Amino acid sequence: MPAFAIDFSAIRETLANRNFRRFTAGNSISLLGSWIQRMAVGWLTWELTHSGAWLGAVAMAEFIPVLVLAPITGVVADRFDKRRIAIIGQVFALFQAVALAALTFSGMITPMLIFVLQLFAGVVQPIIQTARLVLVPMMLPRERIGNAVALTSLVFNGTRILGPAIGGLIITTTGVGYSFAANALSYVGVIWTLMILDLPPHVPPVRGRGIWSGMITDMRAGWTYTFKHPVLGWLIPAVGAASTLTWPIGDLLPGIADQIFERGAAGLATMTSVQGVGAILGGLVLAQRPTVDGIGRLIIGAMIMNGLLVAVFSMIDIFWLACAVLFVSSFFSVMVGVGSQSLTQSVVSDQMRGRALSVWYTITRAGPAIGALLLGSLATRFGFEGPLLATGAITAAIAAANLFLRDLGKRAED
Repeated sequence: MPAFAIDFSAIRETLANRNFRRFTAGNSISLLGSWIQRMAVGWLTWELTHSGAWLGAVAMAEFIPVLVLAPITGVVADRFDKRRIAIIGQVFALFQAVALAALTFSGMITPMLIFVLQLFAGVVQPIIQTARLVLVPMMLPRERIGNAVALTSLVFNGTRILGPAIGGLIITTTGVGYSFAANALSYVGVIWTLMILDLPPHVPPVRGRGIWSGMITDMRAGWTYTFKHPVLGWLIPAVGAASTLTWPIGDLLPGIADQIFERGAAGLATMTSVQGVGAILGGLVLAQRPTVDGIGRLIIGAMIMNGLLVAVFSMIDIFWLACAVLFVSSFFSVMVGVGSQSLTQSVVSDQMRGRALSVWYTITRAGPAIGALLLGSLATRFGFEGPLLATGAITAAIAAANLFLRDLGKRAED
């Protein structure tokens, strides 16, 4: 087989699992609605404020609760029925989308109300995502988990293309409120899918105390386990740096598309879709890998490339050239995100899976929020170009230093 041929057998074998196919179908519908709403929230915020700081603040609002709640939801996922947790989270997310639609249609929406509703979404998302992460290993054998994570990323980024395209069409033809209504409808599909999954019955952990007791102790044990783990101990901080410094570019695209390239909602849809195409290609490369062997170096190498490309993107003022760079940057960005989740799923123990994945989720979701607020605030004062150049260069430097120090440590052991 040629060195760069893509083997789809691992993908076919993973999708042969009926449970996982159902889960993927329901997840696709929900994610499509989420991307439609995500674009609409960013555009509506920009339309109301024309402020990079407000874009960063709204992005931050969604992820502030992650810092507190994601570690707790990891403990909850290890103790309670994972399917029920996921369904409850989706129902609350449905309420949030309905509220956004109602306020927008009535003309009562304000930047502060968007902030508050995104803050509510931030409470709900750790519940949904942690349960979703730990559901996958219940459907598939361990050797297929890495492929499943990559396939889920393909779905995520496929909807990342379709969602903004549909969202841009909705905004320009009917109005932004219909984007929120479409997302509300999408939750019906995923709730139904979760209800029909054929999963093993939940077995409560055997504990000498009440089921809610010892939550803080278990949460602390999860963080200790993760950062003392021989692989996760270096992986999570490295991915945390990338998520904080380079991933926020997606949250800032409404301002970049309008302020730098003067392309409005159509330009935003194009740039977001271009990101999605690059991410799909990166996810496809990971999905066809038979094992996670060597994926650690691949993650660090992709982090270096992504940082350099974000720096290059900041210096371009030609729209289509910027889109091309954004495409390649997204290819490497998704290899960092999906590769790190695959590696985490593969090396973690079953008893600590929910807590370790909640740490990964906390870092990779809170990081972009903090970065978006920082970069958005800097962009309001200095423009988007300088902050993006700095964060891209810093990301590449951190990854290169990580690779050098790890290689140095291995030589010292030999």
